[in-house]
Amino acid sequence: MKKTVVLTSTLIGSLLAGHAASAASYTVQKGDTLWKIARQSGTTVAALKQENGLSSDLIFPGQVLRVNEPNKSNETSSNTYTVEPGDTLSGIARKFSTTVDALLKLNPSITNPDFIRAGQKLQVAGEQERSNTYNVQPAAVPTSGRYIVQAGDTLLEIANKFQTTVDRLLALNPQITNPNTIRIGQAIKVAGGTTDVREAKQQVSAANSAATESSASLADRIIDIAEKYLGARYLYGASPSRTDVFDCSSFTMRVFSEAGISLPRTSTAQAQAGRTVSFNQLQKGDLVFFDTDSNGTINHVGIYAGNGQMINATVSLGVAYSSLTSSYWKTRYVKAVRVIN
Repeated sequence: MKKTVVLTSTLIGSLLAGHAASAASYTVQKGDTLWKIARQSGTTVAALKQENGLSSDLIFPGQVLRVNEPNKSNETSSNTYTVEPGDTLSGIARKFSTTVDALLKLNPSITNPDFIRAGQKLQVAGEQERSNTYNVQPAAVPTSGRYIVQAGDTLLEIANKFQTTVDRLLALNPQITNPNTIRIGQAIKVAGGTTDVREAKQQVSAANSAATESSASLADRIIDIAEKYLGARYLYGASPSRTDVFDCSSFTMRVFSEAGISLPRTSTAQAQAGRTVSFNQLQKGDLVFFDTDSNGTINHVGIYAGNGQMINATVSLGVAYSSLTSSYWKTRYVKAVRVIN
């Protein structure tokens, strides 16, 4: 009997130890949400609730949660990952302990690193050497002083290859208005005289000034359009053709359409448009997104109006100004995108 008890105790102890080894603990901090903790831990809200026996999304500071380590064998067995709403390429890179550049080389179909869509399948692991397409061939500079962009190239890599700088390449190529966007097959000038560089820099400076002024003017116009709808009532699922009632995404869709910019219908889809910007880089006219249900899904969008304020269509107030620094919006903020070039 004693032997049986010892064996049973040993078996139970082993099982408990094995279970503990697969999980870690996390102490909830002020401002935390299950969605935020799940994102940081590489897991899901549903998994956190199941692991901790939670019946709701309510958590409190000081609460200790068990956080299972993600099943990496399942995640990487196929070397692919399916993009979820709210994902960014940098976030996926961190999740799989890689870099954005590595993901871009593994997925040459991505032409804009700031634009990925929910449901898109990405290769997150693999041998880059399998395809010479990913490698920039160290050929000599042609007599014309130009280089043809290959798949996976970035302007920084090209600058390093030819022992120059990104600023010099931009000065030599005033047609490049966004240093993060170059296309396969594009001819880039990589060498030129001092006079060429000076003239090109002047052209770039003038073009950038005009573009900045144009973007600022468009942003002001967008805010002006949004303000004329202040006080309009909220109606979930409101038709974008209606201007007497709005939901959050029909409001942004309507405002931007009047400014000549087309947006998708839903906040989740709008979050995949444009270029992702950090909270500290917010500019007037940027779209800001939130997860108000703390379930890991973007479900609200507003228009940043400057000075920490946004204009948005809310259930309680309709179209109104809201402060991004308020405890409600600050803890539910997910991301921001810029659709104004």
